[in-house]
Amino acid sequence: MADYQQWEESLVAPIIRQAQQKLMSPRKFHALCQQVIKSTGQKKLYFYPPPSELLDVTNGITIKELRQFFDKLANYVSSTSSEGHRVTLYLKRVRLRLGRVNKRFILVKKTRVCQHSPKSVVERCDPGRVSRPRESAPREVKPSREKLEVNPKGLYSKAMLYQDLPCQDLPTQPAPIHPEMLSTGGMKVEVEIAGAGMVGRVARLRINGKDLAFKAFFDPDFVWQHGPWAEIPIGIRLKYAQVTKNCAEFLFASQDWMVSEWIYPDTNPQFRNNGITYEQFAAQEGLTQLNSLNIYNYNPYNIRLDPGGIQKEYWGRRWHDFFRGIVFYLRKVQREGLKSLTPYLSKRMITYLFRRLIVLISPWKSDSIAGMEKR
Repeated sequence: MADYQQWEESLVAPIIRQAQQKLMSPRKFHALCQQVIKSTGQKKLYFYPPPSELLDVTNGITIKELRQFFDKLANYVSSTSSEGHRVTLYLKRVRLRLGRVNKRFILVKKTRVCQHSPKSVVERCDPGRVSRPRESAPREVKPSREKLEVNPKGLYSKAMLYQDLPCQDLPTQPAPIHPEMLSTGGMKVEVEIAGAGMVGRVARLRINGKDLAFKAFFDPDFVWQHGPWAEIPIGIRLKYAQVTKNCAEFLFASQDWMVSEWIYPDTNPQFRNNGITYEQFAAQEGLTQLNSLNIYNYNPYNIRLDPGGIQKEYWGRRWHDFFRGIVFYLRKVQREGLKSLTPYLSKRMITYLFRRLIVLISPWKSDSIAGMEKR
């Protein structure tokens, strides 16, 4: 497995090295990744390994298993629209005998925690990403086994887990389940839906006591200045240049999800000793200014929560971004119908879009409009 892991990491190593040295455009990053996919037959590419403190070797959760789980979790998060929804999952790798073949699966047990209770209310800092104050962990509830339907012979009928769980692909035939697999725990993963923005939905994960921001992208195949093909190379470049003073640090990602540092409302850049500010880096590299109009993309101390939209400055960029945004929404309507635009018809969002239009026509009014927004 270690050899396979090294081979998998080596596939994207040249791309990561290029992205570290110079900010890569979404189109170039996408093209390089597609070359690797076509030449190797790999369906999924992964950028940076998860840190060791997120793994649990005792329960069989290594880098490979955690990535597979996140692939499934992305579908779960992107389709769960209820903000504040909490669920606690327990992961354990098990070996099942299917006929004459032994196969490994990720056993997932689910517990729903206090959905929409006062304790699960989050403080909104961004439609695409939300930070919340530190608080004591919710009261732990024992894993429910209601969905683990076991027949009298100790066999699952048709499926190993309930179908809406973010788990590995399920066996389609009965498999022997030992009682200890149901009674023992696993690696605990707490999930709380934090909010949704234009390109994805964010959940706060707590794994082994560490909070993380998990972003699942709605349309990961679309290549533009937002989404995975833009935000992953941005994250890699900023991480390598240590632009972490007033920006959340990118950690690791795949093609349709990204994990980064969780920023709390009380996180102050004055107490973040390492790294430089984005403004310092942007001046050196000729990058765009951060979008100060979207105050929901910052915590109260102006730490940027999301890297989307950062790119090289060039003439006509604002209009190009505007028209690409229209294409993104048209794709969304074609895929999900007109009702998918309902979240963008709120008074706050319409006001924000109107101000963006003013800045598009008169860029010099950006600072004054941003001041009005903050007041």
